[in-house]
Amino acid sequence: MTIITATHDMKMLDASDRVVWITDGQVSRIESREELEIQVGGIESRSGK
Repeated sequence: MTIITATHDMKMLDASDRVVWITDGQVSRIESREELEIQVGGIESRSGK
């Protein structure tokens, strides 16, 4: 089953397998949940993106 949500709520990351960033209508970045390092105030990629 695939569920797509659009949110700015960081709490939704716990329920997500992948995170897709959309900038100006274009996909600018896709990360798996495991690749993300969540910090207060933002998200950083472990891969340095």
